[in-house]
Amino acid sequence: MKKAFYCVPALLCMALAIPVQGNRTYTHNHVAVADTVVTDDSMDMEYTEDDDWAGTNDNTAIDSVAEDSDTDIFCPYNDELLSEYSNKSADFNLQNSTDANQGVSFDASLFVPNADSKGEAKKGGAYSLMVSNILTGTLDSINASKWKINSLEKMLEAKWNAVKVGYQNDQNETKAFCQKDGVEYNPTSYSYRTSVTPVWSWTNKGITTYSIEDECYTGGAHGMLFHYYFSINTKEDRLMGLTDIFKPEALSEVFKLVAEKLKTCPQAAQDQETWPAIAEVVPAPSADDYSVRTGQMEQYQGKWYPRPAVTECGIVFTYPPYIKNCYAAGTIHIVLSNEEVKNWLK
Repeated sequence: MKKAFYCVPALLCMALAIPVQGNRTYTHNHVAVADTVVTDDSMDMEYTEDDDWAGTNDNTAIDSVAEDSDTDIFCPYNDELLSEYSNKSADFNLQNSTDANQGVSFDASLFVPNADSKGEAKKGGAYSLMVSNILTGTLDSINASKWKINSLEKMLEAKWNAVKVGYQNDQNETKAFCQKDGVEYNPTSYSYRTSVTPVWSWTNKGITTYSIEDECYTGGAHGMLFHYYFSINTKEDRLMGLTDIFKPEALSEVFKLVAEKLKTCPQAAQDQETWPAIAEVVPAPSADDYSVRTGQMEQYQGKWYPRPAVTECGIVFTYPPYIKNCYAAGTIHIVLSNEEVKNWLK
């Protein structure tokens, strides 16, 4: 995503230190965590986090986030599942005092299975690893390379620290640029949001499927929303993939059906040369691609495909914006019905 630089005349800018105020709320069963103060010595910028700030309200910076293709969910969620899970949430905000409507925020909501008394998941288990991968998805490559699997609380704090420092560094860079060119520095806003929610579960089969929503805005015309699904085999405590769900010998037929549905779905691309209606993801994603870091895409016989997930309506393959059509087309969920796949399932 592009970063927007806004600059105007700037002797004003030279007088600016950028004190920032914000708040940090971290909850498990609605328990708040104490305030902190974070300082950045690089340009004498002080950031104070407190409980008085209600959050940014910038109607121009975050003008839109890609709406999901399934505004009406393609398969109804089982909302009764939520009562069986512990919710661990975080609400981090840092306000830029140069402009009260600007700053950086990170909100998270994690529904945790079999949580301990602190609302924590089994460290190193499938759920913990899944969340760890999701939280690194929108980090830059340097922060992603330093990432360590930890408790959920520590990983949420690590994600916040990474995006907060990234925001500070970008604003420092912009301010220095403005000072050099004699123009006024005008801060911008960044925002991040992550939710992991159980939506379908089959106790007898040992499968639970989670809805993942991962959203970020770091400048430019619009933010980015990734919405996809992961299925966990709870008996074996591992994330499921293509060969966990389908018989290997059936995958060629599975991919053919996905391709057919890509051609006929409401969001089908008119430009088949740019966005070919095939199950494979082309061009192949890089190691730093969001979909690879998070595990949303998986490799099979040297090619990349969306990791399928089990739903009550069938098996879903999810293609984020830009993979099979332009941004405006949104997320594309291709669902193979239970009837269509009944002979292909393991």
